[in-house]
Amino acid sequence: MEIVLENKIKLSGNQITGVMDQQQYLINYLKTINYSKNSIVVDGKKLTQKDLVNFKRKVSIIENYITDDHLDLTVYEYMKYKIFSEILDIKDYRKKIKDSLKIVGLSETYLDKKVSKLSKIEKQWVNFSIGLFSNPDVIILNRVFHSLDITNTKKIMRLLQQLVDQYNKVVVIYTNDAEVIYKFTSNTIVIKDENILVEDLTENIFQDNIDLLLKNNIQVPKTIEFSYLVNTKKNVKLGYFRDIRDLIKDIYKKV
Repeated sequence: MEIVLENKIKLSGNQITGVMDQQQYLINYLKTINYSKNSIVVDGKKLTQKDLVNFKRKVSIIENYITDDHLDLTVYEYMKYKIFSEILDIKDYRKKIKDSLKIVGLSETYLDKKVSKLSKIEKQWVNFSIGLFSNPDVIILNRVFHSLDITNTKKIMRLLQQLVDQYNKVVVIYTNDAEVIYKFTSNTIVIKDENILVEDLTENIFQDNIDLLLKNNIQVPKTIEFSYLVNTKKNVKLGYFRDIRDLIKDIYKKV
């Protein structure tokens, strides 16, 4: 699947895409699709007003929090509320709730737990399971990794990669954390003032556009920034690496 928004933002279903966007333009765009004005093309076909209604239902934006007014609900009550408030077309919502929890590794015992008693990570998994309710074509994870430890980060990445590889879902990791983008995405879009500042393979974004990113106050990975500073200030040509262990080896060789 390939989606083009307003003739400028392209999202593909064969990769995990990172988006760095301090103003959250893309998030707001997808939340407030105007059925008479927005231009969205899916697999080469421009969507009609009727198509846009269906498209919006197939977009799932997974947040990294649960609002305070839902904390006194049980997990079951909260998930049921999300189904009915978003008018999701689900025949057996009780089964859907149980199945969705199972997908993310949470047992049925969580159904009777109060949301307020869940850990940050547990809340995030509940949000993720809710995000899968509608069998979405587009899954946007909005700053989700900020509340996950290494174990749960790896777990969610395995699920996301499975959705991309087996079901061709469009998966977007939305964060301004360059470390997350650099480690977990294959393609990256940097948006500023509602326009694309730069778009490329993630490695190329950070290795070939350092001056542009820093000039626009866009974070770059620590290993990239370190090599860049050594290269420019010390005239020692260190390589650019995702793994800090590879950077350390390069330092031993050249310094």
